[in-house]
Amino acid sequence: MRKENSTNSINEKILEQYCNAHKILSQISGRWKISLIFILKTDNVKYSEFKVVLANITDRILTKQLKELEADEIIINSKDKIQSTYSLTNKGKMVLEYLDNLNKIDFSNYSKETDSKNSITSPFGL
Repeated sequence: MRKENSTNSINEKILEQYCNAHKILSQISGRWKISLIFILKTDNVKYSEFKVVLANITDRILTKQLKELEADEIIINSKDKIQSTYSLTNKGKMVLEYLDNLNKIDFSNYSKETDSKNSITSPFGL
């Protein structure tokens, strides 16, 4: 866990304040979050169905990642007496749309040689 007053923490807060892309990316970062969003792409999913699709995820991590996505209003949990059913919110559908577009990019046609010829040189050497 990061200290609240550390330089990294302060920089992250500044980035989130001024860069919406950074804010969204931090909300969906995590080993399983993008997979969970893609699983919800076509239908509502019960907790137990996530376990079938993602067989290697532990209950603890699945619960944690789902709660974080819910807290960030990317998914919603509809509970009844028997089960929890998850679905994407409107924000989650927008995030999914952008993830789908990223998924369409084919980087296999780019070589390092092509990238270096077409790259922009930073005045800072980056």
